[in-house]
Amino acid sequence: MNMRPIMKVGMLGLFCTGVALGTAPAQAQSKEELLKLVQEQAKMLETMQRRVERLENMTQAATETANEARETADKSAKSGGEKWKWGPSPSVSSADGKFKAHVRGRIFVDYGHVKDSSTVGSQDRSASEFRTARLGIEGDAWKDVKYKFEVDFADNEVDIKDAYVQYKGFKPLKITVGQFKETASLEEQTSSRHISLMERASVTDAFSISRRLGVKLSASGDIWTFDAAAFGGSDLSSNKDDEGYALTARAAVFPKIGNGGRVHLGASIRHRGFSNDIDGMSVRYRQRPHSHVSGVRYVNTGHLDGASSDTLFGIEAAGIFGPFWVEGEWMWINTDIDSGYTSFYNGESSLKFSGGYIGAGWFLTGESRGYKGGKFYRPKVNNPVFEGGAGAWALTARYDYLDLVDASAGIWGGEQKSFIVGVNWYLSRHTMVKLNYAHAKIEDAFDNASYVGTNGENKVNSFTARVQVDW
Repeated sequence: MNMRPIMKVGMLGLFCTGVALGTAPAQAQSKEELLKLVQEQAKMLETMQRRVERLENMTQAATETANEARETADKSAKSGGEKWKWGPSPSVSSADGKFKAHVRGRIFVDYGHVKDSSTVGSQDRSASEFRTARLGIEGDAWKDVKYKFEVDFADNEVDIKDAYVQYKGFKPLKITVGQFKETASLEEQTSSRHISLMERASVTDAFSISRRLGVKLSASGDIWTFDAAAFGGSDLSSNKDDEGYALTARAAVFPKIGNGGRVHLGASIRHRGFSNDIDGMSVRYRQRPHSHVSGVRYVNTGHLDGASSDTLFGIEAAGIFGPFWVEGEWMWINTDIDSGYTSFYNGESSLKFSGGYIGAGWFLTGESRGYKGGKFYRPKVNNPVFEGGAGAWALTARYDYLDLVDASAGIWGGEQKSFIVGVNWYLSRHTMVKLNYAHAKIEDAFDNASYVGTNGENKVNSFTARVQVDW
């Protein structure tokens, strides 16, 4: 509102009043009274002018604020604000992409039947279980910081799995701090959601490639990846007052070949020190047959007292050729014995064990096995069941070997030779059914007389089934 005309009228009034002051008769009004009246009107006009100026300033400020609000609203309308996505669980990101969060989890429901042929301590067992029941969250903060926290509720327990913060601002270098997997083995780096069989290879579990608290440096490119990490000897559920340490490194290359094919070659090393470990100078290597339902570990070194450290070496290779894939690994572990304990092992200062696997698979429905960043990933299902298709069907087979015998040191933990076949039905990318049959032959397990015959042998057959979903 323009108040200038009002001011002009006021000034005109003052002028007229001044004229009256000089010409009006004395008897009508004294000069003093007229002068007083003029002064009062002048003060009123001055006050009115200040108020008008304030109103004009307030009007201008309000207009600018309204314009800014309109621009902000327009930008928000164009960007859509927070972006939500369901696939198959909720994910949200800020409009500028600086913040992201995703609810993640998995449920594996297993059934298993295990029967051996030994007349000594024989096992004939059927059971079902939640193999895993995880829930967690992961995301990005300010783009350069990634976080992940996941808890497993299987076996009526609360077990923290991955729990870390990762900084990605020094590309291609990444720095990770928290609890995460040791950097070794293709099979272990591949999520349990995407392995070809229900259980991982015997050797990775027997040699305890697991999650620990530590710090990791990693870098990767289009066809390569490298990780190096240092860990304490414990995880988040262990005693922190007394722990050993572990140092790990893994490198892999994975060039593409042909039309969508890929070759993977990798190697890893891990060194652990036990001299200040929560279990003292001791380590144990053991493994079940190919079923978590089994209550027996037929191959078992027992506690190896005096173990000061061990060093694991691993090589890995894989290939994806359309609907076919092959994969394999071999590992050696050398366990160093403190000089005060060598008499327990026929004077040997180093114990040697090994193991590995080779496997192959074929998608009957034409899909290819998924792969991402140096490890296997979920496949793309061409015709999901929930869209009226038959899903994806794959056959897989593996020979698995574990040797826990060091005859020169008098350790007869046994050899486990397993042949495993499986059928995988992918209803969708996130839902699948697995059926596995395994036949394991146990030999030279003389240190486990409770579960083998006098000849150190046994045979174990197992059938297992799983329904799994992840998000």
